[in-house]
Amino acid sequence: MTLQQLRYVIAVNKYRNFAKAAEACSVTQPTLSAMLMKLEEELGIRIFERTNKSVVPSITGEKIISIAEKTLANAESIHNVINEEEGRVSGELRLSVAPTIAPYILPDFISKYTAQYPHVKMWVKDMKVSSIINALIDGSIDVGIGIAGSTRKGIKEIPLYTEKIELYASPKVREDGNEFLWVMKEALSLRENTYNFYNANKGHHIYEATSVDQLIRMVDQEGGFTMIPHMHLRYLTNEQRKNVVVQNPEEASERKVSIYVRSAITRKNVLDSIIAVLQQIIPSSMIEPGIKNLE
Repeated sequence: MTLQQLRYVIAVNKYRNFAKAAEACSVTQPTLSAMLMKLEEELGIRIFERTNKSVVPSITGEKIISIAEKTLANAESIHNVINEEEGRVSGELRLSVAPTIAPYILPDFISKYTAQYPHVKMWVKDMKVSSIINALIDGSIDVGIGIAGSTRKGIKEIPLYTEKIELYASPKVREDGNEFLWVMKEALSLRENTYNFYNANKGHHIYEATSVDQLIRMVDQEGGFTMIPHMHLRYLTNEQRKNVVVQNPEEASERKVSIYVRSAITRKNVLDSIIAVLQQIIPSSMIEPGIKNLE
């Protein structure tokens, strides 16, 4: 059994297609298939069940895939330790960001990070915060960014920034006073802030949307109100900006965003590089002052 064979196993599981897996691993399909069959013969089991239409892991294969992912992560850690000791920022970076945060930081982050740290091979994926924590624990990602307050044993939470939540309301007023309330589906912080405003102002007709853009379109078309992140303001038209309501300080709400890593930080150089780039793209007034206190 070799690490390369384990890489092939993970690739086949990811793509569920031998041709695509071989392409991703930069080998021919016959080579990948032969190496995988050799591993299955060595183990005496079928890792994948093949048909003309599908490639799916067997029950035992799913367990092997999970172990393979952790094994490769541990093997990569050896290189990471050496890079860390020599002060290099290189190797693979597996980063996950919550979907309600990703649109506001990822495009600029990826552009700047790849330019400043060309020796880092970056892999980025949107994940819910609960999935980010689980992925950190099982070692399938290195760093996560999500709403604050989701840490648990074995995970270190580093406060990153605090963002104001803006009230976006239509100038239209319903005659019956039953204003429409639009909330973000599966976005806990925005839902809570919207419900708090709803309870205080007695709105009616609650509807859920799947994105901030959809929330705004519904307010523009149907009236009512919603809550949106401050960093979304840059995407509003001049006409839409007129619908952002200035709130009283005592009524204003906010959301806190954190970086999540495993408690035993082994790649501090890489973590510092991530923070350095994030500080370049997030407004300084929002950045938490203790962001570099990582000890």
